[in-house]
Amino acid sequence: MPSEQSPNTGGNAASTGACDSHGPRRIRLCIIATIGKSVQILYAGRLEYFMANGFEVTVVCASSELDDAIRARGVRLFTVPFTRAITPLQDLRAIVRLYRFLRREHFDLVEVSTPKAALLGSMAARLARSRPIVHVLHGLAYQGKRGLLGWILRASTRIPCTLSDVTLSVSPSVRDEACKDGIAARARICVLAEGSANGVDLGRFSPRQRALGAEVRHEYGIASDSVVIGFVGRMTRDKGIDQLAEVCHALSTDFPNVVLLVVGDYEHRDRPADSTVDFLSTSASVRHVGWQADVVSFMAAMDVLVLPTYREGFPTVLLEAAALGIPTVTTDATGACDASVDGKTGLQVPIGDVNSLREALARLVRDASLREAMGFAGRKWVCEHFDQRDVWRRYVEEYRAVVSDGTAPIRRRDRNRT
Repeated sequence: MPSEQSPNTGGNAASTGACDSHGPRRIRLCIIATIGKSVQILYAGRLEYFMANGFEVTVVCASSELDDAIRARGVRLFTVPFTRAITPLQDLRAIVRLYRFLRREHFDLVEVSTPKAALLGSMAARLARSRPIVHVLHGLAYQGKRGLLGWILRASTRIPCTLSDVTLSVSPSVRDEACKDGIAARARICVLAEGSANGVDLGRFSPRQRALGAEVRHEYGIASDSVVIGFVGRMTRDKGIDQLAEVCHALSTDFPNVVLLVVGDYEHRDRPADSTVDFLSTSASVRHVGWQADVVSFMAAMDVLVLPTYREGFPTVLLEAAALGIPTVTTDATGACDASVDGKTGLQVPIGDVNSLREALARLVRDASLREAMGFAGRKWVCEHFDQRDVWRRYVEEYRAVVSDGTAPIRRRDRNRT
């Protein structure tokens, strides 16, 4: 196999995907994701790394305004009418289109990722006899859902785990819950090292960037002696935004120097309570800056990052904060519990427990030395386990081995070191 190289971030499909006439044949990899935004976020840098290390990459996703940006990364793009909602007729059309494409292309390996693409992609790949199939399990969407919707989400999560030859869970707790719930067989699901889908760019998320935070504080009228509690992500109920607003309202009374910096936007499907929206839009102790394409400078302005989530796959934002040297407060939810070391890199509280969340944040607000110690430990922990290039290397090694093993569901060596 070719030696590993630095990713080529420029060029085109001809320069990064072609095989040297005297070298080994490149592995033809098809990555199927639902939307282009997922491709740009979840595979940032990883596509280029694959291409620099012996893979010819084709991406399949729904067409969007990001099509040109995806092609500019040097990959082939094939669009399929995926939707994120339950749309039976359109889903059937997507399966047929994808089936025909896979039958024609004869890929060496098919990766299915994100819920809808994993479901339809694994079905189409099986029908097309395009194997082996690797399923990257980013989370358990059925958690917290009941009734018919919960049953549908549970079934749609189980199917790609059953149809795929190997399922790679992004975190140990997602793997364990999937096995406990009968979603995946223990022999066909694994975690690569400590987990993560794409790792962390340690140069971009570095304590050296903390100087950028002073500019953000100045721009948004945050005093230099304020303690900034930050939130980055979708402003939805399942991210715990209602509990966060309640807690920060109380903290602003106890600690007048506390400021809540919120980076993100609301989503219609899971919009929080009106009282939460009102508080976040009117309180003098809140700065809501909306969605940001580059969050580094905003995170650098924070003293603590909080994610009071109800469920996750593996929240990269907690790792990014730790890499910046920022302590975190999160819940013991699936996925989130793997993204910090309780008592060392941050604090974990029970899901939905407002009092525990308030106590944890108050503890860090009061104790600057504790924030510093946890920030230092967090940076060290992320550097040891989640360096982006190490994560990419593990995926390259795994995919080469899966292709070599054919459709064998699991290999003899133990890939679960957690």
